[in-house]
Amino acid sequence: MRKESQSVIDDVISKINPVPISLTHIELATKISERCTGIRSPELVDAYMDPRKFSVGEFCPKFKKKVKDESVYILLMPGPYTKPESIIYKACITARAAKEAGAKKVVLLSTDLPHARQDRGSEEDAKAEGEPNTVRLHADTFKAAGIDQVITTHIHSPRIAAFFAQSYGLIPEEMKFDSNNKEIPFDANNKEIQKIGESVIKSISPHAILADYILHQSSLIRNGYLADKGAKFVLKAMDKGNREFIDLLYAALFLPNVSRVYCNKARTAKNDPKKVEVSIDSVSDNFTTLDGKLESFDDDGLDTGGTMFKAVNWSNAGNLCSETGKSFGIPEARFIYFTHAWLGGDAHQGIQERIFKNLPATEFVTTNTRPYVGDAQYYRFKMKSTILRLAGLWGDAIIANELGQDIEQRYCGFESEEQQHQFMKRLYVLKRHSSHFLNEGIEPRKRKLDFYLRE
Repeated sequence: MRKESQSVIDDVISKINPVPISLTHIELATKISERCTGIRSPELVDAYMDPRKFSVGEFCPKFKKKVKDESVYILLMPGPYTKPESIIYKACITARAAKEAGAKKVVLLSTDLPHARQDRGSEEDAKAEGEPNTVRLHADTFKAAGIDQVITTHIHSPRIAAFFAQSYGLIPEEMKFDSNNKEIPFDANNKEIQKIGESVIKSISPHAILADYILHQSSLIRNGYLADKGAKFVLKAMDKGNREFIDLLYAALFLPNVSRVYCNKARTAKNDPKKVEVSIDSVSDNFTTLDGKLESFDDDGLDTGGTMFKAVNWSNAGNLCSETGKSFGIPEARFIYFTHAWLGGDAHQGIQERIFKNLPATEFVTTNTRPYVGDAQYYRFKMKSTILRLAGLWGDAIIANELGQDIEQRYCGFESEEQQHQFMKRLYVLKRHSSHFLNEGIEPRKRKLDFYLRE
């Protein structure tokens, strides 16, 4: 790895204006600003823009410094205390203010993109009859507001990029009309169109950070599940949309004996709603059984936990393939990771309790794309959970984006585990309970207490 010259970095960061649009999660916004400007100051909260409101509550941001020919990065962190529709529109108002003030580029840094799961409407899916394709609406609105790029984390589907390609007018004519000048129907699943859209919406995959955490700081080290090059470690993809992330994680672990299982989403059995059916499409060549091993669920997000509960119950019953009837074994332990802690929004504390009681796991790992998960936790869930705090990653991505680097490729594809560790370890920090990883059944330790009477 080569360090960029300080003069180049200084020139880049002098033209970066990070602006939070909500004071709800201001600590994370401040930390991101620190990591992309090199300045440590509580005044970063409103150093560049005052996210003010009129007396009646109308949002009317005001830039406090000139942004002409500079880059404005709008920081959006969703959570249950701010309505997604509200913060999306605030971002658009801020973008318009920046463009009218002469900003060269306006980028929306949305740690988790609101409504990203609503990427199908009546046109795309009969089951969504009467529903809006909110992703397409956001793409149209961002374009109209003057947002030039969107940076987010672990996007829900590659289809989203295709809608941005369409809304931003990037699809070339030869892909819209055939040789007879007949219009070709738009297809969000078209890989070429998705690739074009990635020039506007850029999604950072956190698989290498997760791999670095697993290899260097997780409970799996102590429990021996990484021994023998990962022979007791099995990655499980529960649906087709999860498979690419599982494969990327496998490559980033640099443990050749880790095996993989590829399933289709758990569904209720036709004749028994209390039972679950799952088909297993394939397994990696080195897979033998789940018996006596640790299975790892790793996905983009966890909401109410319903699908995960089904998957775990099915796994505990022997991982019976619904199509072949073959048992793939019963795991000894479980590791659960999800990037976005949706957790039912307002209900997140109750769902944490539900997850803890219904999902037996060695460890739960998530990130702070939704910062509230670290603010209020069900205490037992907290004792088994780790939050990967990613302000360093997002700050680094802002600088890399200004330097014209491909931030979708910057955090993956390392040649060795050591190279990956040296690069990734500076981009995240941990938040977890002080008693994390204590062995169950440990004897309570008595300590001498001094107590003084007042005379």
